[in-house]
Amino acid sequence: MAPHLAHGAGSNPADAVHDNDHVGSANSDDSGAEDGATYVGSMGITGKHSIAQGIHASIDYNDEPDQSDDDSDGDLDASYDADFWTEEEYVEATKEIQKICKNSKNVSQFLRFGGAGYKLSVSHQFESSSEVARCAVQPGNVDDLKKIMKVLKTCDQVKFAVKGGGHSTNPGFSSTTGIQISLANFNELEYNSKTQNLRIGAGCLFDEVYKEIAQYKRNIVGGATAAGVGVAGWLLGGGYSLLTNQYGLGIDNLVEVQVVLCNGKSVKASAERNSDLFFAIRGGGNNFGIATSFTVKTYPLGPIYRNMLTFPTDKATKVKEAIMNYIDKCKDKKAAIVAAYRHFYIRGEQEDKITVDLFYDGPLPSDNDNPFEELLELSDEKWIDHEVQDGADKKLAENFAFMDQLFSHIHDPSRVTAAPLHCPVYGTRLSLKTYAKNPPQAGVGEENVRVRWGTVMVSHFTRKLLNEIEDQSKLAASKMKENQGKSAVIDIWPFLPSMFDTSTSAAWPHEKGQPNGPLLVCLQWEEESNDRYWIGLMMQILQSIQKVAEAEGCTNDKLPKYCNTSLADTPVKDIYKKHLSKLMTIRAKYDPDDMMGRTGGFRIPLAS
Repeated sequence: MAPHLAHGAGSNPADAVHDNDHVGSANSDDSGAEDGATYVGSMGITGKHSIAQGIHASIDYNDEPDQSDDDSDGDLDASYDADFWTEEEYVEATKEIQKICKNSKNVSQFLRFGGAGYKLSVSHQFESSSEVARCAVQPGNVDDLKKIMKVLKTCDQVKFAVKGGGHSTNPGFSSTTGIQISLANFNELEYNSKTQNLRIGAGCLFDEVYKEIAQYKRNIVGGATAAGVGVAGWLLGGGYSLLTNQYGLGIDNLVEVQVVLCNGKSVKASAERNSDLFFAIRGGGNNFGIATSFTVKTYPLGPIYRNMLTFPTDKATKVKEAIMNYIDKCKDKKAAIVAAYRHFYIRGEQEDKITVDLFYDGPLPSDNDNPFEELLELSDEKWIDHEVQDGADKKLAENFAFMDQLFSHIHDPSRVTAAPLHCPVYGTRLSLKTYAKNPPQAGVGEENVRVRWGTVMVSHFTRKLLNEIEDQSKLAASKMKENQGKSAVIDIWPFLPSMFDTSTSAAWPHEKGQPNGPLLVCLQWEEESNDRYWIGLMMQILQSIQKVAEAEGCTNDKLPKYCNTSLADTPVKDIYKKHLSKLMTIRAKYDPDDMMGRTGGFRIPLAS
């Protein structure tokens, strides 16, 4: 959950896009951009992929499905739900979707099992949340997606899933053994210089969004980690950010959402039109249709300060005291930290450390007003300070080229490497080893690792709670060697009591005067056979932290669970609290046949 706010990293001033220039392409059902709008560019999703063998999709683009390819009598992949499908329903749905794609002149693409496009469509950030779908489709525009939704509505026994970035750790939430819909082609970025709002396609990742909008010296309230985090899932769940103390959650900064409904119609939802849907979709997840674009507010982007400090565990007492002093004293909304206890077990060696990610939305204040002074004094590392001077933009870009790499893989040390020799990192050593990347194995995940996130929601932190976090992280670390564990990380992400002063009425409850944020536990391991052990340990750790948090007055039953980082068995009533009844009524209006019930996620029941 390491926050990331890019400042033009890697951008070339000579390639800057002016307000009326159009670069790249954008897919939309709108015939033209609004006045002052600029297409900021389009980027595909890339990465390495592999695929589990043992299942064949009996599909041909031009002919009738080839029944000889059916492996229904063979030894199918364990994730293939053979009992769910009837051949007739499968053939009907895929045949109609093939026609839609063919008629689109390949603007939309139907992707058979085993091909490169298929692998791209079904793969997720982590192996454990990737499933072997029967086939995949990448709609190229809203009109084709509308037609696909009508097909799926007719074929009411066909399972499907919708993938934006694919960063969820819960299996089945954006993956399926049925038909995988990938929104990779919805990658438009359209900046409106008059409204200073940014329209983002639902297939975009924050990696591309931050870098592209920075050329306008603007920023957004965006995702915490860059690499692989999709805009759609993050926004639909709520959206904590390093800018939350200043501007609230991501959903508080939404201006408009375009949605393809289950009946195949496309609508725009905002405070002025379809306001009930606008309320529901901000934190309501994938319960109401498929979001295809989001229009969000932007904010000025100037020089920023960014650093990550790493400490050996023998400094834990002093570091905890410095963290608590920061929490108690710092009232500056521009400042933020994310601390973490991190334990890694890689290639037979264990490493334990405490990290503190420092962020300030502006140049770092002087010593007397520096909110990080005590933490910096404890560290042997130098500071990264971005002053406004000749060459500052170049230095900033070089720093971020490395910092992107570091923070993007903050929970996966196997992917962290040393700074490139050609890219000097000004003012920091970061004290990180170079980790050898693990060899790829079978599966459709981008990273060969099993992962779960779990969350305890807290209003604030105390010293006793920090002690419990440390103890539980050590417990998880002690189990790694014997159970093929790879890492155990528990985050400490404090917010100000005023964090929700700018909150808006939305599906996910977050009200002024009721601060709360996710205390995140992240466990990684190898081999599916270890899932039961590590998920069980995760639940035990969460219960222990919850008990101490309750005793310390840091949490209570009124705080809603954060769906983006909660385990899959979290009751939906614990997520939406008093808003659940209203959301049930809205869902019955927009999805009366429970079509979205054939996808994964935290499912809001339909009102009877």
